[in-house]
Amino acid sequence: MNKPLSALGLWNMGSCDFHSQLSPREGKDIIKKAWKSGIKAFDTAFSYNESDSILYSAMKEARVERDEYEIWSKVMPVPTLRKKVDASRRRLGSDCFDILMLHWPKGDESLFSSLKELESLKNEEVTREIGVSNFPLPLLSSVTKDFPISFHERHLSLIWNKDWKEERNLPIKTIAYSPGGFGLLSGKYSRDYPPQDDRRTIKAFSSPLFPLLMDKINTLSIKYGSSPYSIAYSWVEAMTPWAIVRGAGKEEDLHFNPPFLEEKDIEELTEIADKISLTSPSDNIFSHNWMLR
Repeated sequence: MNKPLSALGLWNMGSCDFHSQLSPREGKDIIKKAWKSGIKAFDTAFSYNESDSILYSAMKEARVERDEYEIWSKVMPVPTLRKKVDASRRRLGSDCFDILMLHWPKGDESLFSSLKELESLKNEEVTREIGVSNFPLPLLSSVTKDFPISFHERHLSLIWNKDWKEERNLPIKTIAYSPGGFGLLSGKYSRDYPPQDDRRTIKAFSSPLFPLLMDKINTLSIKYGSSPYSIAYSWVEAMTPWAIVRGAGKEEDLHFNPPFLEEKDIEELTEIADKISLTSPSDNIFSHNWMLR
């Protein structure tokens, strides 16, 4: 089995209620250490704000040339899409993205005009490839037929694998983000000790199946001599997305050796993950229902 490409997500270098924000100095240090460790792709977005300039500054300090790393970015499907793309390019100090995606779907005509704009940006060589992010399966299936979309970035973890089996049959490459379920699968949290931020509002965390999942993860953690996060990451690897985007809050987060899970263990984890996702009426981990808008 070929391992998915590994990328560093820069979400925690911008403001958000789902994580503790790193300082610019911490962010730059993490980026430089990630690059030295072999990670050559960095996932950002216009809405991550500071992350773009932090990436540019980190690579400049490290004297890393632009063609030595990849930039994957995302922008919302709005009438000002091109202006936001140009602003991102200035912040990143780069004329071209390696992959540029629509960050979220929208239930109005601006979605399709934005897809056309995205296609134009590719033709103009502002980006090498284009894609979408967080699209529900019916909409994803539709846009891949009408537009030259090559990538879909989505959450994929043991607390959210909805429509994954069907998505694997589409002619696109999937970029999976937050393999550790935003840290909820790290073993640090439980009903009695929830995270002190918006991660506690994720419905999968309050699922009656969540304790069962963590019991299984902890059992496998002992069996393989690995951390709970490594077990969760290994399961995502076994799902064979094209790439996995993971975050890092400190240097130690960059260095871990996820074990190769036995097929029986993968199947048992998948069975629990399927049940958790199937009980949710939402079309994504954040409880949005874009197809109803």
